[in-house]
Amino acid sequence: MFSKEIFYFSIVLVGLLVMLTGLCLYLMIKKMMDNKNRTKIEKYKEEYQLALFQLLHEGIEDKRFLNSSPLQTRALVELLAGFSKVLSSPDILKRVQEFAEDHLQPFILSQLKHRRWSIRMNALYWIQDFRMSSMREPLRELRDSGSMSKSEEIQLLKIDVLFNDRDLLPRLTDTLHELTEFEYSLLFQSLGKGQFQPLVQAFDELPDVMKYALIDSIGVKNRMEHIAFLQRLLTNDSTELRIRALKAVVGMEYYLDIPTLSIHLRAESWQERLMAIKACEYIRSPELSPYLQELMSDPSFYVRSQAAQSLLRLPNGKSVLGEMAVHAEDGYARDMAAQWLERGAVS
Repeated sequence: MFSKEIFYFSIVLVGLLVMLTGLCLYLMIKKMMDNKNRTKIEKYKEEYQLALFQLLHEGIEDKRFLNSSPLQTRALVELLAGFSKVLSSPDILKRVQEFAEDHLQPFILSQLKHRRWSIRMNALYWIQDFRMSSMREPLRELRDSGSMSKSEEIQLLKIDVLFNDRDLLPRLTDTLHELTEFEYSLLFQSLGKGQFQPLVQAFDELPDVMKYALIDSIGVKNRMEHIAFLQRLLTNDSTELRIRALKAVVGMEYYLDIPTLSIHLRAESWQERLMAIKACEYIRSPELSPYLQELMSDPSFYVRSQAAQSLLRLPNGKSVLGEMAVHAEDGYARDMAAQWLERGAVS
């Protein structure tokens, strides 16, 4: 009985060894073939580089681009992707698009339908780089499949932005995957003026994560045409929206009048008070001194520190801090004034 068990165990063990050996051989052969193909691709890229450059600059077609093998096509795709990132002339970008749609579309379409996620993602990047508007239908099929990953959906949205798709707004608000504020911000920062305005108009209906990303994008991209929109948000009932609007205004270095600032300097939220103090740095008016002195006794350390820093930048601010360091009734205010006087002396 015991010897029979050993016999069966030996058969299983031998079977496993054969399978592992076969797998190792397969991986080794595949690696060798991949290396061999990569060497060929690099060789083709060297051969085609000058000819493709001439085509993009002068429109001179090379016969070698016709009836290319899969490896030659791959070399052309990689070359074209590199050129598209460094050449920005409208005429050249138009030739990039035409060449991709005339010569590379079947290859890129096959990659777009591949079962491997990384290969599909590369295809989406190429479609964006080459501005292949002829791929709209395959892209629609990928979206309608409902099986796309989050990365694929984000890349599809980037392509929608590039093509100025008429369904961009509903696609942004009704995504298959839940997008983060950061992901929305990246998308919004690539929008043109005509694409941005519908989002501003629909602001009240947007989910909070999109509202926050939209406000931040206005500040990051310095979209001065939406200053009036930000100013309206400064009176919003939502504390978070007011803080975000203040942050965007600060990022744009926009001047807010002192009566408006005074409301936020005395807000209930310490974050709102802090952001309002930062806005004071672009005004530097002596009229702000009483508000900043009052904030030197704020319960929040960050607010006290920012108030002292802003006071130091005002005309006669150093003398005001010197007076507070000695005579302020609040101990926190005295300490903070002394700290910033010392920092000012060092700098």
